[in-house]
Amino acid sequence: MKLTGTVCRIAFLILLCITQTVSYSQDCQCAQSDPKQIRALINSKDSVSIFGEISRLQKTGNRACAVEALLLEATYCISQKKLPRALELIQALEKKTKETECKDYTLARYYLTYAHYCKVAQDYENLSKNAFGALQSAETIKDPKLQLKAITFIVFLFTRQDQEEKNWEYVKKAEAITLKNNDENSTAEWYNWLAFEYERKYTLTERITLMDTSIAYANIAKAAAFKQQDFEEITRVYRVYEANAYHRGNLNDAVTYIDSAIYFFRKIPGLTNPASLYFSKAWDYMDLKQFKEAERWQDTALYYAETIEGRTPATLSMLGEAVKLYEASGNLPKALSTFKKFEHIKDSVFTMQRLEKINELEQQYNKAKNEKTIRELAQQKRIYLLLALTGLLALTGLVFFIRQQSLKNKQKILETEQRLNRARMNPHFFFNALASLQTYALQGNDGKSIASNLSKFSHIMRETLESTYKEYVTLEQEADFLGEYLTLQKMRFPGKFEYSIIIPETMDASELIMPSMILQPFTENSIEHGFSGIETTGQISITFGEAGQDLLVTISDNGKGLLNKPREQDDHISRATQIIRDRIYLLNLKLKTRAGFSIANNPDGPGVMVKITLPLLYKTDIKR
Repeated sequence: MKLTGTVCRIAFLILLCITQTVSYSQDCQCAQSDPKQIRALINSKDSVSIFGEISRLQKTGNRACAVEALLLEATYCISQKKLPRALELIQALEKKTKETECKDYTLARYYLTYAHYCKVAQDYENLSKNAFGALQSAETIKDPKLQLKAITFIVFLFTRQDQEEKNWEYVKKAEAITLKNNDENSTAEWYNWLAFEYERKYTLTERITLMDTSIAYANIAKAAAFKQQDFEEITRVYRVYEANAYHRGNLNDAVTYIDSAIYFFRKIPGLTNPASLYFSKAWDYMDLKQFKEAERWQDTALYYAETIEGRTPATLSMLGEAVKLYEASGNLPKALSTFKKFEHIKDSVFTMQRLEKINELEQQYNKAKNEKTIRELAQQKRIYLLLALTGLLALTGLVFFIRQQSLKNKQKILETEQRLNRARMNPHFFFNALASLQTYALQGNDGKSIASNLSKFSHIMRETLESTYKEYVTLEQEADFLGEYLTLQKMRFPGKFEYSIIIPETMDASELIMPSMILQPFTENSIEHGFSGIETTGQISITFGEAGQDLLVTISDNGKGLLNKPREQDDHISRATQIIRDRIYLLNLKLKTRAGFSIANNPDGPGVMVKITLPLLYKTDIKR
């Protein structure tokens, strides 16, 4: 009895495992959804049929079918460029992923749909993240079809970035998966994809073995596609044949293959835009030197591109290529009108280049309207392409140079401002002035004088500190500040010097403005260095005046004058020179002016004369 009970329990566990496995499989796959039918619905762009299918899937009550409904609607919205709605559906799909029992399967499809969205939205950073996320999830569940779909996005990214080695690494990875895959329903799709990639690789390397492999894979895809009556894949097979025939120079065969592609394209339900096929046919005839036929099929391609596709990058690219074809065929009027149409819908980043191109085509038409030699037109076409490439490279270099200069200027401004904040009034002055006030108080001077001098000292200290963020002051404020500063210096050095500050009555000192703290360093150097060791009483004269549209400030003293050594090494001027250079640099940079200064020995006697030229500014000239 115990043995029988054990056997029953084991049987129950086996049955439970089988039941869970079936449940898991059903939860991952929607039995009511046919991938081939879904693809046909998307191609048809029939919104009524698509949303009818979405509603049917939602009503099944199956979680996997609910996921399929979200995927179908998201894919449809992406194909219709309804990207905000597509993103909402992708976010809803992410929530569904957390609810399902087979998270890796649903997660892989979520990543693939998100990658599709990113490709259309040209969000290549997130495309990379989602493509690799899809590949990892697909490898976890060992689903070859999902792995291959993820790899197509990765190959697209590496192709776009010209990383050919990485690109080919993933193509070979996809090839290994495809060769092991025995699913007849996907054979045509993936062998076609490999055939296209091998053909693309041939265009880069011209290794004939690559073309042979491309045709071999196309043959496998052809057999599978005809067996499944998959007209979309049959069309792609003949596209591969046409490309390889074109590379081999078998242009008549290329025309035959592209005609076969067009024939089977018309059998695909829902697809109505054969523009790219007619475009290839036009270029085949172009190389056959059958220019009338080439123009005929080019016109047909543009008709479908413009009326069905609309203003898309694909249409824009086809218009650009059409210009080249019309040029090469000698139909310059049509080349010019097509180029103008191309420019009309193109982004207006390179406005000047566009105008130059139109002018070049017009000049070419006027010059060569009686010439019909294809070789000459082809030569001119190469020149245009070279000029366009050169212009693009020059523009790229200019943008990079301007950006670098901007960054250097910003760094220089920051360094200058930091240096100015460090180079404010000599800190020794504050200590010496306080010591002088202390001595002044101990000598028994009256309290009113002490209070007055202390008030001047505090005002000077406040103005000095505020100058770190106050750019401009009025002439009246600057004169008051200098007067208080020089008065305190006279208290430090009794009988050492006298000063005068002259502002003509014709100047509106309360409205005219100038950079703050720009004069004080020169007066400080006159007192500290210019008057050091002289026996006579020093004289400092500060005069404001106008010279046309400039404010002219002259500071002169009767001190020792400049020593016989470079100015930068002269203590009399070194500190003042650095400060004013920094202030004037920032002023000229901001206001686009030509302010400057000069320092020389006084022509009328001993001492130094400083002339500072600033823009004549009023309060109303500066935006607060």
